[in-house]
Amino acid sequence: MISGLQIALKNAIDVIAPPATPLQDFTYHWKQLMNFYVNHLSDSKVPVETTSIPKHLDRLLELLLEEEKHGDEPGPCLEYLLQHRLLDLLATLASAETPPGMRLVCLSFLRRLLTRSKHPLLHHAAVYGPVQRLIAMCNGNLASPIENEEIQFLLCLCFLVCKYPHVTNIVNDSSNVRQESGILHCDYEKSEIEKVTYIPARKMNNANPLFKPLNTQAITLVNPDLFQTSRNQSFHNDSADKSIAQSEDSQENKPSKHIRNTSTRSNSSTQSSRSSRDVEIASRTSSPLTQKPNENIPNSVSEISDDTQETEHLYKVPEQVESSTYDPVIAALNDFKDLRISEEYASSNGDIKSRSSKHDITLSGPGSPEHSKCLLLDSLKSYVNSADNTIRIRACEGIMVLASLDDPFFAEIVAKSNLSAVLAKRLEVLFNLIPAHVEPGEIEDIEVTWALDSPPLLNEKKFPGCRRVAAFFMWLDFCAQLSREAHPDVAEVLAQNIRINFFEKVLTPALSAHHAVLITALITKCLKDIPCSPLSTEIGRWLVGQQRDPDIPDVWCSPVIHRLIDNCCTKSDDLTTETLKLFEEMIEKKDEHILHCLVLTYLNTRGYYDNSAADSAIASWSDEEDEREREKKGSMDISHGTSHSRTLAPSNIHRILNCFLSLVPRQLQTESDNNYGRYMGDWEKQYSMVVKNCALLAWPLEAVTLDDSGSSDSRPETDNSSSRFYPGPFLSMLLEKVSNIPKQKYDINLQLTVLISKLALLPHPYLHEFLLNPLIPLTSGKKSLFICLQRVVKQLMNEVPKIPNYKQALKETRLRLFDDCCQIDDSTVSESSARSKVEQILLESAIVTEEFCKELAAIAYVKYHHST
Repeated sequence: MISGLQIALKNAIDVIAPPATPLQDFTYHWKQLMNFYVNHLSDSKVPVETTSIPKHLDRLLELLLEEEKHGDEPGPCLEYLLQHRLLDLLATLASAETPPGMRLVCLSFLRRLLTRSKHPLLHHAAVYGPVQRLIAMCNGNLASPIENEEIQFLLCLCFLVCKYPHVTNIVNDSSNVRQESGILHCDYEKSEIEKVTYIPARKMNNANPLFKPLNTQAITLVNPDLFQTSRNQSFHNDSADKSIAQSEDSQENKPSKHIRNTSTRSNSSTQSSRSSRDVEIASRTSSPLTQKPNENIPNSVSEISDDTQETEHLYKVPEQVESSTYDPVIAALNDFKDLRISEEYASSNGDIKSRSSKHDITLSGPGSPEHSKCLLLDSLKSYVNSADNTIRIRACEGIMVLASLDDPFFAEIVAKSNLSAVLAKRLEVLFNLIPAHVEPGEIEDIEVTWALDSPPLLNEKKFPGCRRVAAFFMWLDFCAQLSREAHPDVAEVLAQNIRINFFEKVLTPALSAHHAVLITALITKCLKDIPCSPLSTEIGRWLVGQQRDPDIPDVWCSPVIHRLIDNCCTKSDDLTTETLKLFEEMIEKKDEHILHCLVLTYLNTRGYYDNSAADSAIASWSDEEDEREREKKGSMDISHGTSHSRTLAPSNIHRILNCFLSLVPRQLQTESDNNYGRYMGDWEKQYSMVVKNCALLAWPLEAVTLDDSGSSDSRPETDNSSSRFYPGPFLSMLLEKVSNIPKQKYDINLQLTVLISKLALLPHPYLHEFLLNPLIPLTSGKKSLFICLQRVVKQLMNEVPKIPNYKQALKETRLRLFDDCCQIDDSTVSESSARSKVEQILLESAIVTEEFCKELAAIAYVKYHHST
């Protein structure tokens, strides 16, 4: 019974007073939001959290999203929002930060509207204009308590641009956006705030009824003409205004009556319109915004109709009038309109900048840093130096999205921007913050990425300075990933600029500095961590130079290679070891340009080969191998996927193995059998990976002499060319270091043998022949790896037997170096410490040489097995 009465009562109420439509509800909440500024004429510093503004904005958003559920076409609420350009006013309120916290609320509202709406809104002029203004407000160079909301707003725009590529140029156009920053003049900034806060210039008497808030309709921006007035209707001819002002100057003191008439929005009375026009004239004659030279105003402005002028005059009030005739609400509406029109006029007239106020600073104006045409990118770049790691990573995500857009025109804009300079500068700053006392060995344990999945380094538990080292490598990882994911045009420019501005200008001089050991270790880590990308390619060019022709002896083109090789020959053992590690990493990259410039360009002519002994060398091959070679040439097919090389798999492999295994005499051997088989498994796995990585390098299959079938007249030229064979600075340094094995410390010798083993593992026929074939005929006076090892063994045989009880000492040294399970008693330790430093180096060198020969034999056999 009661429920029936309630239903009947509700139906009766609905008949008498029907429920509000969504548009009416939307309009109501917008009016309530604007009422705040009417009710807080003298108190505009109320925090926005304590007001009803957030609640009304949330309700507006709910209404906009709710109407999207009932159809695919835009609803009346959205049309109202776009038609009356409500977002323009919100952007103005956010710019003035009135009340405090309004910028945060506006950014959140617009971000949720753009991301949750199923309609693409960014292409609407009523949307992208306010969006551009809000983007310009997001400046990470200035401390802001709302930078989290700012970066979320920017990031959502990046993903919207990625989703709707057709709005890329609209959102990112910065040519018409004024910079909202702290460099604005204080007086200008104060005037802008006063425009929005509705604070009257003079103290008003609240008891006067004239200062009571007007009807809510006067501030709801319902009038569609308020923000839809065309550009031609925005400015008036000053000469016409002055003539009218002179003829009607007697009416300046009667504005209050007609201002009240505007609150009722009555345009029927001619006297009311005439009086409003008087008010507008008085306002224009006293306002500095309208005092511009006549010649700077377009001719079309003078053609504005009287009706249009009278419509605009409804929102004009004088600024310098008595308090009894001043209404702040109408003044605020007038200021809103003037502000928007001024911006639109500036955006459509290129020469308006010369007429604007000296405080109107554009993004590309004089006195400010050079910016790109990409407004969104410029704002994101300002956050890359943020102290908050999360903010910085979000900015990097946005930059990554923009740089990877598949739009050639936009990619050209990004490439011409100073993005690469910003990235390189931050890389330099982080590099300079790394403490000089960091141990080079600690750097290898740093494993970080630029994203949030990196381990937190909030303390210095690992080693002092680990946080700064990690910060540098995180940024380097971002630069590498950006060059890998970005548009090819952007990636190329980015990588080249980082190479020039950081690696060449910063790291090249640092290799000669006092802390060259740490610098070399950092470069090695950089090369190791950077994946295959344009940046890694540019680093390789920085290391070995871009010149691919062989260098002349003692005349090196690449300053970096020159410095690194010099560092390998210094008296600093640590610097030598670290430089050899860097060379090892360069070999591990399997970069064609690096390998070509280091070694291959010097060996491709086969100048090391004695052509006069070529016939006898070929005669040593078996008939079986010649038959296999003929079959290979007759059935060469790329589809088979495998190719056999006679150079890598010679028939006399057993003789090659015996050369290496018998090189060290039994007096110096610490094992009864030359067991090189324990190295086979490891080198087998490594060689499989090397062959896979080098499959696309287009290396030749066989080592052949140039002009092999030439006439006898060309033979002397070939022989003369062979006599001038130069292995290059890198191979020359390696062979020299091998010859000095008996005089070098164990760490250097160990790193040296590892480097040469990695080099010998490459499936290049000329390199293989020069390093792993002791039986080839060498040109007179030239040395190979095997010849250098022969000299080392001869020197060891002359010095090691002089050590007392050297055979036992060799065994003890082997146990100590290889850290076998056998326990070493105290007497052995004391005897080892009693030996001189020279004797210890000789014993360690003998062990290294023995094991190195076994490794070379294992590598030769592994390559032979794969090539048969």
